[in-house]
Amino acid sequence: MAIGWIISTIVAAILGTTFGALIATMNKKVVRDNIGNINFKKSDIYFHWTRWDYTIILAAVYTFLCITGLMLFLLRGDTIDSPWIQFFIHQTFTFSLITFIWFITRIAFVFKGIKERWSDEFR
Repeated sequence: MAIGWIISTIVAAILGTTFGALIATMNKKVVRDNIGNINFKKSDIYFHWTRWDYTIILAAVYTFLCITGLMLFLLRGDTIDSPWIQFFIHQTFTFSLITFIWFITRIAFVFKGIKERWSDEFR
């Protein structure tokens, strides 16, 4: 394995763990029922701006910077043998995937909460 992939894997593990820890600490504010399902009538964390949103924005900005760095080195004429190209390819793929999954999960929780929280009011 080339040095760019190894360094990128270490950076992705550190940043991914940090971002995951920021999001996971919000679970204490989520009210669950006996089965373990989220009670959206008592948990309003999904309807407020939280650390989850800031983490998604930070991951998106980092992804954009990695794409910019990748483009810069590709326009300079570097190839896949360059450690910088390897680093930015790996980081761009990893964090664009993480950001997309977090964003879709966030939207899904909001929509599910809206459906469960206000469905009784419209019946």
